[in-house]
Amino acid sequence: MKPYKILLFFITIFLVLSLISYVFPVNGIQLGKNIVLQFPNIKNIFVTEESKYADISQILEYHQAEINQDITDIIEDTLTEKRDSLKPIADSLKAEIYPDTIPKVDTIKQSPPKNKPGTITQFLEYPDNDKSVLYSFFGNLKTLKSSGELIRVLHYGDSQIEGDRITSYIRNELQKQFGGLGIGMFAPVIIKGTNLSMQLHLNGSWERYTIQSIKNGNINHKRLGALMSFGRFAPVNSSENKMCFGEINLQKSNITYFRTRKFKQCRVFYGYNERPFIAELKYKDQTLDAELVPVSHHLNTFSWDIDGTLDEVTLTFKGEDSPDIYGIALDDMKGIAVDNIPLRGSSGVDFTKTDLAFLRSMYQKINAKLIIMQFGVNLVPYIRDDYSYYEKQFYKQLKTLKSLRPDINIIVIGVSDMSRKHIGQLESYPNIEKIREAQKNAAFKAGCAFWDMYEAMGGKNSMPSWVNNNPPLARTDYTHFTWKGSVVISKMFYEALMHDYNEYLKNEKINR
Repeated sequence: MKPYKILLFFITIFLVLSLISYVFPVNGIQLGKNIVLQFPNIKNIFVTEESKYADISQILEYHQAEINQDITDIIEDTLTEKRDSLKPIADSLKAEIYPDTIPKVDTIKQSPPKNKPGTITQFLEYPDNDKSVLYSFFGNLKTLKSSGELIRVLHYGDSQIEGDRITSYIRNELQKQFGGLGIGMFAPVIIKGTNLSMQLHLNGSWERYTIQSIKNGNINHKRLGALMSFGRFAPVNSSENKMCFGEINLQKSNITYFRTRKFKQCRVFYGYNERPFIAELKYKDQTLDAELVPVSHHLNTFSWDIDGTLDEVTLTFKGEDSPDIYGIALDDMKGIAVDNIPLRGSSGVDFTKTDLAFLRSMYQKINAKLIIMQFGVNLVPYIRDDYSYYEKQFYKQLKTLKSLRPDINIIVIGVSDMSRKHIGQLESYPNIEKIREAQKNAAFKAGCAFWDMYEAMGGKNSMPSWVNNNPPLARTDYTHFTWKGSVVISKMFYEALMHDYNEYLKNEKINR
């Protein structure tokens, strides 16, 4: 082919493509529920527009200390005494750690009111601005040191909180101010690829049962309990007279707060075993205590008192039948416990599909006082024009959970910003604000508080600014926070919570 014909061919192709680009809809053509056919716009080919990401400079300036903090500083920030040796642990399992070994922390400095010049604080929001929806929990905080109670905060969420991200900071700050130790309650079999604030290793034939097990018919009941899962070291409905074995080894983590390695009691929440089993508590290779646990047909608890700071502890179970183990808690005897409960793939609408009477009994047993609900990222990739269906489903969950205990309060943390590539540029998903509004509406209708994480991050197109920061505050999936980013966002939430708690204390003092 002659050169001029080749040139003419390419010019023709270019003109045809340019014409298609010119007339093709800028937002593409919707082919299906979640499929959009797009064509490059000719303006974007020749003109490179600078991406307009949210300015988070105020956030970075305010949280510079947390961003620059080395991980070893986080680990050692509550280390005020040398770790106890094995001898006092083995000699006196019933002894207590004296309260004065826990560092005392002053009430946090109150942040300036939102919308005033120079502030970056995102405060909690309330239905009809009625802050009394959290007064029950605030009242528990106020009397906690004098009451000697152990109260629980349950932090439910999606993959955004896996690995104890966000929860660990909130836990550490609450325990520093109001008392408490340990990592809280966790499932015996956790989601693969995640970890706790301690390293967990399993031996034996462990199986994890979740809401999916109910849907698939793998279990013939709906008792999932407070952690929305349970674990077993023997098969369900096993008819074999075979001794089964399960072991849970917990070791210190180098990426968490030292306070998590201190606890005074280990409790196991279990039930529905048709045969007795043996449970042992070990420190390395030394057995500290053992229990012969009888047959059970309801929710039960057994516990071990522990004195000391353990870098490693092992729980061993043996028997011809396994109980359903609904949770293991490493706590103080009093103060506040905060549980990290990630439900990967969930949008927070499965609670009503479980045995609610059983869930109520477990909430009662663990003394749950506050629930934090943090979901949304699993909805974002499935773009819809209307999320009223989700608002109704989410409202049903919140209303149901509140009904389980008259004194339980709920805070909903809204969906975070997420980015996608659109015509060569990173931008926020177009449905994030609709999901956020559905969550807020559901929260307000159910009488719950709401914290807007999306706005706290900086609003639209803020995620790239978190990712591109040095050091990065979010991962390059433009969805999940890094460890440092999770510290920053959880500190923002905690300050908002404590701001309203301090306001509550002021009002209580005035009204006396």
